[in-house]
Amino acid sequence: AESAKSYDELRRTRAWDVALAPIKSLPMQAFMLYMSGGGVQIFSMGIVFMLLLTPFKNIAGINEAFAQFAPSKQNPKSLTTLPLQKLVYIACNLVTLAVGLWKCRSMGLLPMGTGDWLAFETRGLVRSLYTAK
Repeated sequence: AESAKSYDELRRTRAWDVALAPIKSLPMQAFMLYMSGGGVQIFSMGIVFMLLLTPFKNIAGINEAFAQFAPSKQNPKSLTTLPLQKLVYIACNLVTLAVGLWKCRSMGLLPMGTGDWLAFETRGLVRSLYTAK
């Protein structure tokens, strides 16, 4: 009984390592973004694409990522197994996604200015000062 309890504690510790893995890899990804430059080239676009795609893949496979660390008396594929670790994992992936969106904004790929939306602007009827009364 004692060894099963210590084994579950070890699993919980390893689950925390998995939960914090995305934030631990963020400095290297930020350095790669810095080295890729601010222009729109194939290399920088590839890095940004992977930075934006990875959080979605990680969040979609969250149950598989934590299944091996589930305590022995819980369902490994349940969302309620290791809930705090999974919430931290989602938050870390959202931070990674935010860094990717910031890079897209700094490269000019996100429509942030009013000039980016001119195609959707409509004009009202123009009334002349010289119309007949």
